[in-house]
Amino acid sequence: MLAALVAPAVAAAEGAPASAAGAYLAANFAQDRNDAEAASRYLAIALDDDPGNVDLLYRAFTSAVIGGDMAAAVDLAGRLEENFPADPLSTVMLALDDVEAGRYDEAADRLESIERDGIASFLLPMLLGWVNAALDDEAAAMAELDLLAGENGFGALASLHRGLILDMNGDLEGARLAFEASFGLGHTLRLVEAAGSLYERLGETDRARSLYQQYAEENVDSTMVEPLLARIESGVTPSALITDPKSGIAEVLFHIATALNQEGAADIALLQTQFALYLQPDFPLAQVLLADILIGRGRNDEALAIYQAVDRRSAVSWTARLSVVTALDRLERRDEAIELLSTMAEERLDRSGPLVRLGDLLRGEERYDEAIVAYDAALERSPQLDDADWSFLYRHGIALERGKQWQRAEQALIRAIDLNPDHAHLLNYLGYSWIDRGENLDEGEELIRRAIDLSPQDGYIVDSLGWAYFRTGRIEEAVEELERAVELRSEDTVINDHLGDAYWLAGRRTEARYQWRRALRTVDDDEMALAIEDKLANGFSDAGPVDGPQTAEDASGAQ
Repeated sequence: MLAALVAPAVAAAEGAPASAAGAYLAANFAQDRNDAEAASRYLAIALDDDPGNVDLLYRAFTSAVIGGDMAAAVDLAGRLEENFPADPLSTVMLALDDVEAGRYDEAADRLESIERDGIASFLLPMLLGWVNAALDDEAAAMAELDLLAGENGFGALASLHRGLILDMNGDLEGARLAFEASFGLGHTLRLVEAAGSLYERLGETDRARSLYQQYAEENVDSTMVEPLLARIESGVTPSALITDPKSGIAEVLFHIATALNQEGAADIALLQTQFALYLQPDFPLAQVLLADILIGRGRNDEALAIYQAVDRRSAVSWTARLSVVTALDRLERRDEAIELLSTMAEERLDRSGPLVRLGDLLRGEERYDEAIVAYDAALERSPQLDDADWSFLYRHGIALERGKQWQRAEQALIRAIDLNPDHAHLLNYLGYSWIDRGENLDEGEELIRRAIDLSPQDGYIVDSLGWAYFRTGRIEEAVEELERAVELRSEDTVINDHLGDAYWLAGRRTEARYQWRRALRTVDDDEMALAIEDKLANGFSDAGPVDGPQTAEDASGAQ
């Protein structure tokens, strides 16, 4: 039914006539699918029939911004101004267009017309701070930023922008005080870049180096400050982080977008990020943020193109390339992702991150021997593990177990539990592995019970307890737990198969065959399918270890 209603608008997009109603429905469908480009096309068709419709104008405007068609966005914002002059978002768009054209007086007038509530209460003071700086009214700029003093989070951000304005204007000591006032709420990358460049220009290179090194220690996987440290060694004197008001306004929009995205307001963050890129298209941090938001909306092709467009000379390039891997993986272009990770691992012999990601991808492709090689190489590069590395050891252990290197797998899993003794699936994985192998049965059951205490409604873990009972001959108890596991995970092949086995040994042959048939409907492994078919034909009598695909990973639900 929906396809029939949407079809006329699709035809219109291809040049055939269509009704405004069909275009409207098609736009709704496109927006539900986060397809801003298609939504913009269909809304344009609907607007031809009803050009003064404020709702259509607003939706077309936001779709244009989300899709990055800023020329259309400016045009639609102008039409909204004529029909709905109180709309703050389109007013900001027009003010940014004024900034782009150097019309700062007009930008100030537009921004002053917006009510200061909601997001505008903290966005406007920073935007107007930079606009007033562009108009050579530093006192008015500082007065705007002072309005945010004491605001949670935004006070420190306002101090950063106060410092950026003062630095741009040549007041280095004033900038120092402002930057250092922002340190209390953490060392963000942009604050570190801004303050560090100031210290370098003041001849305080040791202090700059210490600041960069502190950031590197706090963000061990980041390569962001490496160019800054290299710059100190080269003796090159940097310029201020922001050298013109337009870039400062783009910086404001990026910071606001980052804060909104961290708070889960990705849709509004996306608009603000596109605003930032309108003023500064070559803004690598904003490009990465935009792509991150798009990939969260399932727009993987668009995200990939943006990640790939980030300047390789940028400090954020390494992060962007790792994100390319994520996009390729989601697009199921895993051979390309694997090739890129291999290249990155060769480029940076001091970095284990690409090798870890490579191991994860190879494990996901069930190329366990290759995954083990990648994980082993990562461990050689970073032998000193801390509490956060339990997840790596867990994944390494899975690859080793699936690659039939059990002794090493066991060591990795035990070490992972030492680092994180309260992760239910990790406890379950080792416990199930022991039970299934007929080893350490008491210890394995204890781990599984601990996992159930942590996650009592997890069907995989309940299945493991039932399997522990089964393997130790407690068939009635096994049936009880496995029935509960099937209730929690009714379509899981392994759990249904386990329950069939338990029913058979309990003498409940009809129910056993029913469960095996259920398992056969969902099985995706040829070896397991043959085993189930054999049980349907010949019954089941072996309560010993199960070979083949019924492994710890199948039972634990590990990813």
